[in-house]
Formats: sequence, C-alpha cells, structure tokens
Amino acid sequence: MTHNKIIRLLAITGTLLTATAKAQAAEQISPGLGVFAATEQDTTSKNYIGVNIQPDLIWEANNGKMGYYGAFYREENNPGDDSDWATSASKIQAENDEWTLEIGRSNTRKYAGHLCTPTTCSFDNRGAGKGTTRNYTGAILTHRRTGLSLGQVASDANLTLSHLDQTLLGLARELGTDWAIQLQVAVDKEGLARAGVTLRWQPTKATTVVTEGFHKAHETTALLTANHKLAERLSLFGGAQMTWADEEPAQGLVTAGVNYDLGRGFSAVVAAQQEIGTDEQTTALAGLKYSGNFR
Repeated sequence: MTHNKIIRLLAITGTLLTATAKAQAAEQISPGLGVFAATEQDTTSKNYIGVNIQPDLIWEANNGKMGYYGAFYREENNPGDDSDWATSASKIQAENDEWTLEIGRSNTRKYAGHLCTPTTCSFDNRGAGKGTTRNYTGAILTHRRTGLSLGQVASDANLTLSHLDQTLLGLARELGTDWAIQLQVAVDKEGLARAGVTLRWQPTKATTVVTEGFHKAHETTALLTANHKLAERLSLFGGAQMTWADEEPAQGLVTAGVNYDLGRGFSAVVAAQQEIGTDEQTTALAGLKYSGNFR
C-alpha cells in the first residue's frame, strides 16, 4: 500500500469517527488546562527553570469524543542553553469505543519513564533530548482493544504531504496487572528510521519500574527508572541512562533521590547525580515542582 493510500484511509476513518461523535444527542464541551512547572538548583550553581502547559478542549457525546490536545514547554538554564517555546503535542483527536484517530503533532510515549517513574527534571529532559520522547507529526490510527496503531508521519513538525515520508507501526497494551509494553517502529523508503521499546513493571502498588530503549540516527539510548513509595507523601526514586553513538564514547547519567509531596500540587526533590563518560562530574541538587489540572 502506498503512502498516499494510507493517508487517504486514515482521513476517511477520521471523518467517520468525527461524524459519529458529532451525531450523538447528548453533547458536552469541556475545556481544561494542565500546568507543570519546576525549578532545580545544583551544587555547580546551575539553575533550571521549566514550564509545561497542556491545554485541551473536548467535545463528548454518547458514543464518542473529539477534542484538541496540546503540550507546549519552555526551559531556561543558568548558565546553559535556553529554549524557546517548543511543541510536543498539538493535535485533533477523535475516538469512539473501538478506534482513536490523531491528526497533528503527537507524543506517542504511553508508558514513559517521566510519566510513570518521574525522577528529576534534568534527568528526564536529558532522556527526552536523546530521543526517548517520541514525537511525530501526521495521522495515527489506533485500535483501542488491541493497542495496535498505524500512522503516516514525519519526524519533524511539518504537516505536509512531502514530509509525511515515514510509516509508523506500534503496539501499546497492558499485560496483566503487573506489566505493560509499548513497541514502535518508523520506516521510510531507506528502511528503519526509528525504533523504540518500553516496559513498565509494577510488582506492588508502591513500586514501579520503567525501562526504555530507543534508536535513531546511528544513536541508541537505554533508560531505566524506578520509584518506591515509602509513605503516603514520601517516595524514593532512581534512574540510569546511557547513550551509544557511532565512533563516540558512551555517555550517561545516574541519579537517585527522594520526592516529598507538599500538598496542593507541590512537591520537593533532593537528589544526587553522576555523569558517566568523558565528563564524570558528581552533583547534588534540590528542586521544587508544581503540577495542576484545571477544568
């Protein structure tokens, strides 16, 4: 099947899903906003400030849902690299009991380490920068019961036919009560473009472990993170990340620390971090996070 035929099939399916959602008698419009903000200070006098804004506008009906979902972030490092506002998601999504169709910029990482086992912002952002965050622009159709997905996508943020040159195949599903898995492969006319795998393990209600592997552009990154809840408000966390690139030494970062829930969306973090590779610097940091959802 050619790329144009796949795009046409996804577009037709999306039209049907959208029409189904709009046709229901009982409709409800629900706007919302998610905010995540954090600041971290380490022993090298580096200060990190970041904010993530996630707006959404959802139309719900008896047998379907359609909405807009966005995720925009900005970070500043002093001293270091500052970023302008960046987009990890900006999409229209239509869904019913069987199918979900996403059109636009989508972050497809369902069981991500930073979602299930958050550590520190500096650690999580480093993993994202190495590619373990999976952002695609295009159209992605997912069968909800099996977790199988098919998409025609671009690796950049350009939603034009000339850029939708990769076919995305994916699987994301729960394996019983303890395990969840996500597999993704993106191929183009030259072969494998990107590939990723994520495993989430929850042996108890208090413990979660996530391991990830991702390959793109002659670079492979492996990530392992864990959280353990000691008390109602106190959690321990740890993480390790290594990257191997062609003809370059391996680089990585190991971190461990504690997270204390202060209430009302705020939490305090204290951690130690160790660089691995050419830079073997050891640092300690303290941070404050806020996470809130408004609807």
